[in-house]
Amino acid sequence: MLIELCKITKKVKNGSKYKNILKNLDLKVYPGDYIAIKGRSGSGKSTLLNILGGLIPFEAGEMFFKGKNITKTSLDERAKYRREYIGFITQQFNLLDDRNVFENIALPLQYAKFPEKEIKKEVINTLSKLDMKEFIDKPISNLSGGEKQRIAIARAIIKKPSIILADEPTGSLDEKTEESILNIFDNLQKQGITIIMVTHSNELANRCRYIYQLEGGFLRKSF
Repeated sequence: MLIELCKITKKVKNGSKYKNILKNLDLKVYPGDYIAIKGRSGSGKSTLLNILGGLIPFEAGEMFFKGKNITKTSLDERAKYRREYIGFITQQFNLLDDRNVFENIALPLQYAKFPEKEIKKEVINTLSKLDMKEFIDKPISNLSGGEKQRIAIARAIIKKPSIILADEPTGSLDEKTEESILNIFDNLQKQGITIIMVTHSNELANRCRYIYQLEGGFLRKSF
């Protein structure tokens, strides 16, 4: 097993009070899983994704990674977990508009202090896999929404993560562009990468191996 969440409870502030957005939530993720998490806005989907990525703590429950309990790890240990195993992709892309394509994709390897020659090689290889090698020097501001999302995917996969966490990765894209992004995710999953995504898209969810519905703080598997 890759990740296991056991009886996770997470509170969020609602006005002057707090409410449990996740209630004794359980989830098991195995290597190579392709998972969609659906639910209404405000149901806790992004919160769950952030917990899986080690970005936020939770009030109760336990989280295991490869059998190791990582519930009470330090900030440095959680940062190492994200750096070594997790790739994040968001609907807003979160690219740096004042830098070009190469500089955006290179960031994770620069943070990890890779040699410059190796960084350049990995950026070129990653762009080639996405048929975007010719975009390497283009300013981010000159790209379309679909192109930006592909660059965001390239940045997420350049460090060869075990897990990709995607939050509404096609939410702002047109139908044709969405299909191209879906094909990229399909290919990544076939390469053995575990993918967990939050989505409102039935088409995207139906491409996944498992679909979960998050409602009332609990996860229910659709199939």
